[in-house]
Amino acid sequence: MKCPHCLAELKYRERRDKKCPQCRKQFALEPRENALKMSDLRLRGLAERLSHQGTYRYTPTQLAHFAIRRELEPALKNGWVWKEPSTLVAAILFGAVFLIGMSCILFVVAETRSLSAAMTAILFGLVFGLAAAGIYYWTARSSNPYRRLLPVLETFATTYVSPWTSVHGPLPGQTTDQEIAALRRVPLHPSRVRAVLASPVIAVLDCLRINGLSERLGLALLPTDGPYLEADERTLALLRQNPRLPLLLIHDASVAGCLLPALLPGKWGLAPNHRIIDLGLRPRHVKQRRLPWKREQTPQELIDLLERRARMPGGPGLDKDELEWLRQGFVTSALFIPPAQLVDVVTKAVERLAPAPVAAPPRTSAQAVDPEAQAQAAARAVGFMTWPQR
Repeated sequence: MKCPHCLAELKYRERRDKKCPQCRKQFALEPRENALKMSDLRLRGLAERLSHQGTYRYTPTQLAHFAIRRELEPALKNGWVWKEPSTLVAAILFGAVFLIGMSCILFVVAETRSLSAAMTAILFGLVFGLAAAGIYYWTARSSNPYRRLLPVLETFATTYVSPWTSVHGPLPGQTTDQEIAALRRVPLHPSRVRAVLASPVIAVLDCLRINGLSERLGLALLPTDGPYLEADERTLALLRQNPRLPLLLIHDASVAGCLLPALLPGKWGLAPNHRIIDLGLRPRHVKQRRLPWKREQTPQELIDLLERRARMPGGPGLDKDELEWLRQGFVTSALFIPPAQLVDVVTKAVERLAPAPVAAPPRTSAQAVDPEAQAQAAARAVGFMTWPQR
């Protein structure tokens, strides 16, 4: 690896004390000691790419998801999908091994005519069949790259970010937990609310908050599952009083997420016809953007409810492939969407649904035919539920 200070190429035996023998300066991460093979320069590069050279800010969990997505990118480009061990394959393995055992039984019985030898052969056939199925299950689960990297999400801040910042200072675009907590305590005044965005993913709300969207767009931010502060209760009251106040939703691509637009009005006591805009994620976004996904246990009653809603007019608008994807229990986190794209999607949605009440200056005749103005108008006409590709 390269020294992050003097860029000297260092062999493993030269860097075991995490200090460059050339410039004598310390580095933070040893690639051989972490699951992502992460070095100081690579972590800084990820932060620069995620933040667009510090233009956008992110939460620690967003950086962790971005690192995992980059790690899985080659597999995702090659069409890799999340695969669980197949019960059918396990049954075939068990049956094949057991049949081999049964053929041995017939041979033993024919040669010895001993009942005890036959019972022993049956027992060994069962044991070897179960062992073959168990080995298959263990191998299939351990070879799944996403499953192997899931523990990284829980320890990313302490394993990667904290050592880096202790040596080098803040990463480009980094936001501390203290900054996030301070911004949460500064609510938007009800008189300035143009729209409300709700999400069960707290880090998504924090990302929009630290990038200034709440103040800039007049966007109130609410967690769908609480806990609700006094300012949140005032926002809920605004929603109940004004069914035309746009309520935007961002959620994981999951059964629970796709049901959120149908279930949230009842949970919050909103009017049945409240103006709700579902920005995703949806299974089609996962496929389009080649995002990683995992499988979770989904209650059957939620799956049944989603299928009923899908058949109703004004339902979630899921096609057959998306329903099948959800039926299998697949889930993709909204945290895989980088801050720049979150900011872009939400900004376009608010500007389209709740234009700022500011009088426009009179246009001159030159402005009326300005090609740049026409291009911007065409760009604003793009559907706000279209996630940008880059």
